[in-house]
Amino acid sequence: MIVRPDTLTGVFWHALDSYSRNFKFLLLFSIPFVIVFPLALMLPNFTSLGGIFLRFGSISRDIGFPELALISLAFCISLLLFSFGLVAINMVVKTERTLKTITFYEFEKIEVYTLKLFAVFFTAFIISLAANIFLYEKGLHSTLGALISFIAALLVVFAPQAIVMDNQQAKHVPKNTLSVILHKFPLFLSYLVTSVILILVLGQLMLFAAPLIGGTVNAQLFTVLLNAVIIVPFLEVLKSQVYLSKYSLL
Repeated sequence: MIVRPDTLTGVFWHALDSYSRNFKFLLLFSIPFVIVFPLALMLPNFTSLGGIFLRFGSISRDIGFPELALISLAFCISLLLFSFGLVAINMVVKTERTLKTITFYEFEKIEVYTLKLFAVFFTAFIISLAANIFLYEKGLHSTLGALISFIAALLVVFAPQAIVMDNQQAKHVPKNTLSVILHKFPLFLSYLVTSVILILVLGQLMLFAAPLIGGTVNAQLFTVLLNAVIIVPFLEVLKSQVYLSKYSLL
């Protein structure tokens, strides 16, 4: 089937085709996301809609140095593994769309890409964390903090693609991301809508299955695991296709 890669149909077709062709590899590279799951439970958080969210209010309370060190270590390891998983998935998409095999030189660059992506995500997190703690201490409405977190996340949403596909420097990631969002806004919006639909559908299915798997708590945990193994890899593949749509010849 021949479709234009810069159209909505083309993006979804390439995403589904790439996901189905490379399902075994994507399943393998989703293992870091699964490992992140128990590590993330060590952080002050709550689960909702198949995700794990940090409680900023809990961090602002007085905690001892050992607890703070343990939380920081768990977070850094989780973020590093998450970054590696995203880099690996994008490497699979890149090699397929460019019809190239992963050479030893490219394989060595996975470590560089992972550290670079980790630095981008870590910077965005620190900005969001500092802003939310400041707002929390000042007693300001949490909506403002959520808005700041959303903007920070939006500026790095295409960070894996910019780093892996184009070998962009970390400082250029926000500008590159904004360029893709503005020039491919309908495709980006379709990606967001698809993400919301898949997450909500999975959440509802697990809610209905809760009596069969031991209750609501188990349902939430299974939702997070299935999200990590199936939903996140597919959405990352879809996001990569949105990013690559700017190259109409690929």
